[in-house]
Amino acid sequence: MIAIIGAMEEEVKAILDLTSNYEKKVIHNIDFYEAVLDDRKVIIMKSGIAKCAAAMSTTILFENFDIEGVINIGTAGGLEEYMQVLDVVISTSVCNYDLSIPTDDPSEVDPRGYFEANDNYVRIAKEIIGDDNHVHVGLVATGDTFVCENEHIARIKNKYSEALCAEMEGSAIAQVCEHYNKPFVIIRSLSDVCAHGNSIISFDEYVIKASERSAKWCKQFVAKV
Repeated sequence: MIAIIGAMEEEVKAILDLTSNYEKKVIHNIDFYEAVLDDRKVIIMKSGIAKCAAAMSTTILFENFDIEGVINIGTAGGLEEYMQVLDVVISTSVCNYDLSIPTDDPSEVDPRGYFEANDNYVRIAKEIIGDDNHVHVGLVATGDTFVCENEHIARIKNKYSEALCAEMEGSAIAQVCEHYNKPFVIIRSLSDVCAHGNSIISFDEYVIKASERSAKWCKQFVAKV
């Protein structure tokens, strides 16, 4: 089964609205939905906010379900001036931008914290989303801080110049996927672009539009995987 991990309740609900039927299971206080999406059995889960919650819930997912791969959807802040709200970022890789380990021992965790998305999953995501949605493909940066200040953006870009967006769960989900040797891809809709100041679209309006789009893409994704 493919697991679809959403970052917000609205995103999970939008996916469930497209399913033909589903059954809710609660395991260690995490809600999982066994569902049928486009005639394919899937697991739908809300990750919780930030890396610790995302890593915990994804580990519980793998320990209790037979998962073949993961698609993670959610929101992010754009890090480039040319971006617009509701643009889409597809991960080729994901990093922990706030990970710093004071060691030169190569046996320790790689301090750059990169995790590579599955090439086939990336290809499918690009195919179903298309260019009309202002799609950017590349590095997603993850940290436990909401990014909203230029100084914070500068620190991320100084270390990871190729980073396209910043969010709070992707690298944790990716690291658990790598540990269990499962493919993944991360798709993020931009809720804001820090360089532009205030968004021209309210967050409530954004959530509705982004969730409906993401749910549609998830349905198309599981049909092609």
